[in-house]
Amino acid sequence: MRRRAFISVYDKTGIEDFAKNLVEKFNYEIVAAGETYKLLANSDIDVTDVTSFAGVPNILSKDYNALNETILAGILANSDDAKELNELEKFAVKNFDMVIVNFRPFADIENKTSNIDEMVNEIDIVGVTLLRAAAKNYKNVTVITDKMDYYLALNANDFGRLKLAAKALRVISDYDKTICSAMLNEIGEAPFKSFTLEKIADMTHGENHSQKASIYKGPIMVDYEIEDNKELSYNAILNITEAINIVSEFYDVPSVAIVRHTKPCGVAVGKSIYEAYTKAFDCDPMSTYYGTVAFSKTVDIDTAKHLNSMAVEVIIAPDYDEEALELLKENSDLKIVHLKTPLKEYRQMQLEDIAVTPFGILIQDRNTSELDKDMFKVVTREKPTSEQIEDAIFGWKVAKYAKTNAAIVVRNLKTVAIGQGYTNTLVAIESVLNTAADMAKDAVLISDCAIPAEDCIYAAIQNRISLIIQPGGVVKDQKIIEMADKYGISMITTGIKNYTH
Repeated sequence: MRRRAFISVYDKTGIEDFAKNLVEKFNYEIVAAGETYKLLANSDIDVTDVTSFAGVPNILSKDYNALNETILAGILANSDDAKELNELEKFAVKNFDMVIVNFRPFADIENKTSNIDEMVNEIDIVGVTLLRAAAKNYKNVTVITDKMDYYLALNANDFGRLKLAAKALRVISDYDKTICSAMLNEIGEAPFKSFTLEKIADMTHGENHSQKASIYKGPIMVDYEIEDNKELSYNAILNITEAINIVSEFYDVPSVAIVRHTKPCGVAVGKSIYEAYTKAFDCDPMSTYYGTVAFSKTVDIDTAKHLNSMAVEVIIAPDYDEEALELLKENSDLKIVHLKTPLKEYRQMQLEDIAVTPFGILIQDRNTSELDKDMFKVVTREKPTSEQIEDAIFGWKVAKYAKTNAAIVVRNLKTVAIGQGYTNTLVAIESVLNTAADMAKDAVLISDCAIPAEDCIYAAIQNRISLIIQPGGVVKDQKIIEMADKYGISMITTGIKNYTH
């Protein structure tokens, strides 16, 4: 008797090749549902539509009785019991040896709408039911929920099928917990947070060589690819995350962020990606060595030549010109990452920040604060120019990712100097101005913390800063504004603090 597989997948990556192999090499009969059926049929794969399989009505139109009586019976059948199989065949119910099902992640639905009724309407009932049935009958049915398991599952023994069944039940559990959380949030209750982490791989080491580390699959993950199948280290993943976070703030224009030790050391926007890169590099050339560079647009040959002239650990971009990619691949130490998830879509991936401490697990929303010209307040008599305002907004976005206390000098949409990680705002401002030196003239000074004292203004005056943007909201606000007025400096207060630790 031919073996039979049921397929219904939301993530269709690799399913065409796998289904074709099942039919041609392993003599499987394929039954598929909905869009999966259309995809396989259009790929010239011998496949049966579930709606016509053994006289089953349209399951996708919510005929759950047909599902239970026909498909579920086939999945739950004991393929070793000939008498039972004969009975099933008599009632036009056929057994299944393999069930391949994955469904749309509920977190993805949450990201698309905040309306609970629309969310609930998208809950997958059929897929969950099929997985549970297949997992229950794991001795006779191989259940697959992950594209990474396609070919491993072909030779699965009892132990392997049990492992796949447990994985399927975990997928269902995670799915149900996410739905439950969404419903409880709707009524103002959030009594628990659940994280089921599936290991992707062990890493060579953690932040330091003495620390062990592993990487686990998150609830939302970007689509990316590493050239030549190289592996990213623990630190490299932290760095590319920070670098992409920054350039995603400027996803619609050519922009570059250079990061080292998870700290920005050069950020710029330009007319071309090469101009943006050279402007960012100019901020702190020394820190670019062994750093991580992220691009919002395609890397061109001129940029590749500059990158190859120095030691850079990782670069990440949406794409690379063919000539640029070939040149970069000549550097065997360089890790080249293709970010396939669009940056605009990346910005919608609202992940939470989690800190595990002996005092408890801290969870907070990601900092998604935004600033535009209609929100901030010019508090001085001297008004900034439109160019200065553009620099102020640019610098304010970069400051979101600099470590507190941070101060940044910006001019012409590029960071001139970045000072961060100080425990004292005055020291942060004095340090960044000393680094900027003559480039501070007519530039914009950004502080992520409210300016607490007149000494900060004195430092700005001495370095000929033209505009200061800061949160404001301290006792000495009025005195600080009066001093800025006295020396003709423009000042903007935002009322928004952007602490980053």
